[in-house]
Amino acid sequence: MQYHAANHPFPHWLRPAGSRLKRALDRNPALRLITLGLLNGAAGLLLLSPAIILASASLAALWLYGHIQGPLDWFFTEVLCALALVAGWIGLQQLRARPPRPDGVLIDAQDAPDLFGMLERRAAHFRLRPPDKVILTDDATLTVQRIPRYAVPLAHTHILTLGAPLLFFLSRDLFRLALAGAIAAHARKQRGLQGWILRRCEDWPQIIGALQARPGLTARLLVPALQGVDALNTLLSRELHEDIQQDANRWVSEQTDEQQAEQLLASQVLTDLYLRNQYWPMIMKAADRCPTPVVKPFNHFELLLGKTLNRDTANRWLLQAQTCRSDNRVLRDLLAGLGLERLRWAGLPEQPASTRLLSPSILKALDRDWQTRIQPQWDEHHARFQHDLKRFKQLQQQHSEQPLQNEPAMRYIQLAKQLLDTDDMAKICQSVCESNHNDAALNFACGRQLVEAGHSQAGCEALRRAAELDAALAHRAQAIINEQDRAWLREDTDPHRVQA
Repeated sequence: MQYHAANHPFPHWLRPAGSRLKRALDRNPALRLITLGLLNGAAGLLLLSPAIILASASLAALWLYGHIQGPLDWFFTEVLCALALVAGWIGLQQLRARPPRPDGVLIDAQDAPDLFGMLERRAAHFRLRPPDKVILTDDATLTVQRIPRYAVPLAHTHILTLGAPLLFFLSRDLFRLALAGAIAAHARKQRGLQGWILRRCEDWPQIIGALQARPGLTARLLVPALQGVDALNTLLSRELHEDIQQDANRWVSEQTDEQQAEQLLASQVLTDLYLRNQYWPMIMKAADRCPTPVVKPFNHFELLLGKTLNRDTANRWLLQAQTCRSDNRVLRDLLAGLGLERLRWAGLPEQPASTRLLSPSILKALDRDWQTRIQPQWDEHHARFQHDLKRFKQLQQQHSEQPLQNEPAMRYIQLAKQLLDTDDMAKICQSVCESNHNDAALNFACGRQLVEAGHSQAGCEALRRAAELDAALAHRAQAIINEQDRAWLREDTDPHRVQA
């Protein structure tokens, strides 16, 4: 269960004082660091309080039992025993609430000896113990995570989470650099007060999620206080988190030349963009017709990657990811910290790191794990598609008998855009427009979809008609028409004539 920090960590009546305190902490980094240390120390003491109360109450009850002199001593002994029982029950619940490990396939040294050899050498370079486990995931991550073994921030399991798709974008040398950077960032969090604060900040959401997964007395007593601590951590430790996010790439840039550092960062960013923008939507498209997830997204990843991604598309995605219009402040700050103006991708490596590091059996295991985890989402997607398809056929039949109007007609063109190709969708939009000349909303929606489908003339006519019928739509319709006119002008203009 994932936990999201509250937007307002201060109560309403404390927000003015909280704002003044935050401004004072922002102006004084040392004071902010001390505040974070005390805050997280108090939260750790809160989680240890059941064990402390159990030990203290038990020892006091035993001592008092040996020195009983009257009824009052018996009463205090009984109270201490009850307090010890309650504290013991809460502590037992804490031990039973265990944060889950990341989703993925657990691999060992026999499955990937080259990978574990790299990992041991990098850990020895930074004088660290190698991670306890290596988990292959289905995303683009490469990081060392600390998972609390219980709902107490004492014992942890260190897990290297390695995104399988990332290995197809990196060469062996670049992956070696990326792995060293991840270990370097992990090493920094093991040292100093700042590292201790960062480790605690990572612990609280996992502990909160583990406690909330087991509702009971322990969750009711501890979760509200931990949520407040986590919210304050999010508010005050933003700079520390941003700095640690840059550590891996900063270490790489110090150890290699600018070109390799740029290619590594571009490949990491592009892997995430490719998965979100193209690969997973393409894979989930199979859920429209197939009721069970039989696709193997990782065993065939290299083949599909070579056929679906080209350098021009990749560099366009990277450029969009760096523009100020996107929610990408972290990426822009990272580029500024590394002294890079923009990212350019050089293309896929001739021999990706996955060739040597991942065996076919590991990829098959990851496919089976993904199919198991995706089944609920797959079922929901398939059921929604079948429902939309059934509704579309009903509306199509009704429209053939009598032209649709108002809300059914709007739903009809929305489903047509979702289920049909552009030419068939354009025919339906034109048919709906012809049957609803006096409906401004329908003309605007059909016109916009026609323009997007490439039928500019019919789309612009519908948009002009919508602007005439409803003045509120006039500005938006005219903006789409003007943009379409500029696109035609750019396409028809002779570049040699412009230069002359």
